Order: sequence, then structure tokens, then C-alpha cells
Amino acid sequence: MLRRMITAMLVLFVMSAVSSPAEAQVDGTGSLGGRVYFDLQKGLSDSNDNLLTYRFRRFYSTYNMQISENVTGRFRIDAGKSATGGHWVFVKHAYANWRVADNFSLRFGQQGTLLFIEIESVWNYRAISKTLHDQFGIRSSSDLGVSGAYVVNDMLTVKAMMSNGEGYKGLDDASGGKAYEFQGLVTPIDGVLISAHFGLNGWDPDDDPDTDNMENATTIDLSAGYENDRFAAGGSYVSKSNSQVTGLDGSGFWAFSRFNISNSPFSLMVRYDSWDPDSNQSDDTMTYIIAGLDFAAAEGLNIIPSFQQTKDGSQDPVNEFLLTFYWRW
Repeated sequence: MLRRMITAMLVLFVMSAVSSPAEAQVDGTGSLGGRVYFDLQKGLSDSNDNLLTYRFRRFYSTYNMQISENVTGRFRIDAGKSATGGHWVFVKHAYANWRVADNFSLRFGQQGTLLFIEIESVWNYRAISKTLHDQFGIRSSSDLGVSGAYVVNDMLTVKAMMSNGEGYKGLDDASGGKAYEFQGLVTPIDGVLISAHFGLNGWDPDDDPDTDNMENATTIDLSAGYENDRFAAGGSYVSKSNSQVTGLDGSGFWAFSRFNISNSPFSLMVRYDSWDPDSNQSDDTMTYIIAGLDFAAAEGLNIIPSFQQTKDGSQDPVNEFLLTFYWRW
């Protein structure tokens, strides 16, 4: 697996060697970028391993290309370390985006799903934690399919997507159904984002492709966020029902805020998640708390100490300290 990771990285660096280091031009050239998340982790409670651990969490390498005047493309690999040991490498993005008109575009291939991409950009700290949606497996962040975006006016954009529904780490169409997503994005004033999302993910309860006995998992999400140069806040309410996989149904919310300390390289962030699974138990709510300090140490490098607490129902909370190194190019 490590050999495959190194091979994929070499391919991307060869691609970058023939690309322009400046902004991509309309001549088939492109640009290469990447991100790495690396932690020092220390448990702070009796319910987990309290050893100081070095943890490589994620590596992304992205090649963006301007194919023609109205067509762009992206290829992104995603690598990480498995909880059981070893490394994995997946193609997260491999798509072409066609600007059909000034206010309408189509996207084909392996691409980001619609559920939480906008609110994740307001959160802006994927380096230390996924969104609530991604954390609890509500929807994969990428899938294979076709999507469209239509800009109605300066305040409203509508999007739709049809995909396999398995996510970029799953087998193509393994469930026998398709995923359909619909989203409305409202930006009433500068810096404010409001999103409403409805999704269906089909699956075959008989595991028989010759029958039409299909079920649909349903996802509903309402998100809102605000950000300016120094401050951001936001959150979501999300629910999922009738899932194929036991344990994924439920509802919850998350709320977060981040604040840049004036005239300094430091920012503060706090976050609270609550997820209530449909498990027919009275005390099964899971909560997740983050409090951290972001130090912009140099261009392209952030060092982020954070306290994180996870609590599963009536079980004792699991506390840990993370020192995250996040670098990008």
C-alpha cells in the first residue's frame, strides 16, 4: 500500500513539473497543491490510552487543470492511516467541470457531494476534525456521478446531483440503488450562507438486482454560517432515516465559532456536536467538544493545540490533547 502511495505522489509531481507554477492558462496546463495533517496525541482520561502518540492522519494532493475556456478538471488523491494499521490511498476527485452558460455548469466524475461542503468551508478546520456529517458517517464527502449548479440570481443557487451512493471508498453501485441530492444555497448578505439539503440513497433490502424492491435512506440538513476576516460562526441540524447500515439513523446538530485575535497570528476556535442515534435507548446521545488555539507559524504552516472530548451516552468521557501540524502548498 505504501508503494502505491509513493507511486501516486510521483505521478502528481511529474505532472506538476510540466505545468505552469502560475495560475492555470487555457492551454491544458495546470497547478499542483497539497495538504498534510499530522498530530501529537495524548490521552487525558482513564478510559483511553494515555501514551504520547505521533499520528499521521491525512495527505491530499490535488492537480487542477484548465482544459479549455469553459472546461476545468481536477484530480485529487487522498491518503491516510487505517485504525488497524497500514496506509490506504484513494482517488477522491477525478472530474471535469463544464461551464455551459454564465449561470449554469455541469460536473462529471468522482466529485464532492453536496451535503456539507459549504458549511465545512466556514468551519475551516478540517485539519483537526471532520464535520458532524462526516464524523458520524451520514454521507461520504465524495462520490461518482453527475451534478449541476444553476445560479438563479446573486442570492440563490440551486444544485442537484445523482451518484452511486457508495462514497469514494466503496464499491461502485454495491447497494443496487442511486443517491439523489438537492440543495438550495441562499446568500442574503455578504458573509452569510444558508443551506437546505434533501437527499435520497437507494438500497436493495433483498440484495437482488433482479427485483424492484428498493428502499430509500433519507437525509435532511439545514445549515447556516457567517464569516468575515476575523470571525466566523455556524452550525447545522441534520437527520437520517431508513439507512441500509444499522446505527447510521438518527438526528443531531453542531455549532462552532472561530475568532482571529487582532494583529496577531493566533485564532481561537470552539465547537460542540450532539448526535442522537435511533437505537431505542434512553441514554445514547453522543457529544463531541473541541476547544483550540490556531497559530499561523509561517506561510503554509499552522500549529494547532486543541482539547477534545468525546462522550458516548452514559459512558465516561474520553479526553485527549492534540497538537496538530497542518502544512499546505
